[in-house]
Amino acid sequence: MNKKTPSKAAGERDVIIVGGGIAGAALAYGLAGKGCKATVLDAPTRTNMASRTNVGLIWCQSKFLHLPEYARWGFMSSRLFPELVRELEEISGLHVPVNFTGGLIPVLDEEDFQKRADYIVKLREALGEYRGAVIERAELEKKLPKIAFGPEVCGAAWCEDDGVIDPLALLRAYRAALPRLGAEYVQTLVLDVAPHKDGYRVSTRDGDYFCRRLVLAAGLANRRFARFAAPDLPVYPDKGQVLLVERLPMVMPIPVLGVTQTFGGTVIIGFKHERVGHDAVVAPASVATEGRWAMRVWPELAKKRLIRAWSGLRVMPEDKMAIYSRLPGHPQVSLINTHSAVTMAAAHSRLLPDFILGGDLPETARGMTLKRFGFAC
Repeated sequence: MNKKTPSKAAGERDVIIVGGGIAGAALAYGLAGKGCKATVLDAPTRTNMASRTNVGLIWCQSKFLHLPEYARWGFMSSRLFPELVRELEEISGLHVPVNFTGGLIPVLDEEDFQKRADYIVKLREALGEYRGAVIERAELEKKLPKIAFGPEVCGAAWCEDDGVIDPLALLRAYRAALPRLGAEYVQTLVLDVAPHKDGYRVSTRDGDYFCRRLVLAAGLANRRFARFAAPDLPVYPDKGQVLLVERLPMVMPIPVLGVTQTFGGTVIIGFKHERVGHDAVVAPASVATEGRWAMRVWPELAKKRLIRAWSGLRVMPEDKMAIYSRLPGHPQVSLINTHSAVTMAAAHSRLLPDFILGGDLPETARGMTLKRFGFAC
């Protein structure tokens, strides 16, 4: 990884991306592939912020019936992933564990089974295509024959476009690939962003950077960095809590939403969404709810050792749909906020660079600007 310490006279860059998580790294990778030498400024941290608080699901199924274009955007990204991973591994020299094996949502009662079936029928009608269905328990057991499901499990929602990837391996591969493509990755704390002459100044702990085009991809910190143009950015912290169960033999080649086996053999349990501000303290009651549900799905977990529990803050736009937008009055500044940075990584790398460089958004993403919140951009 190419880490540099900026000087006080850092000079002007073509494009600066504030935020080096999966979203920012994916955009920088796509821009570099187009010959644009982007600079990524990323805060030094012992952890990887949102990238350490997700399972790494590439997940499109059973959601966004009310926003079919956004549903299409997720499926587009999923189908771009296999080629992207092959390319990333070749350029970075790193292996990225991934399974493009589909995904399952366990169903624990007949009423939920029928609701999910009806939802999928409507989603298929809205999209014109949907490679999945609700399956009975017998078919679920054929897909995961090494798991003894609990007696309440009557089936599952299934979609072949889903999968799972190691999120930290994906981030490492992006970062390793960037300098090989001519991009620059700098670990430094960004303090402020402001217009400067005919461009922008990014003030960091180690000096100032200047650019003509700027991308804000700093997750929840975008609320602070965008204040010069959007004082009340419609993004909030969405708390998730995760339990980690001891390493087991590999029995889950297909990810199960809410209780997924990692590539290292441990099992991650977690599905809750809580709006509690910036409180990232583990709440035992919430963790217990998730654990009890997981044992109903997979009773064998009751005999296993819980290694740890932790929580994290997802980046959540108010309507839970991604934001891809220019800032009001600042056509050279692009804002990227999404709670699905892993799922959307391939779309970010392949389909957003032209927008960053001044072009239009892809047709499927044109409803995702700040205009839907009343901003004039």
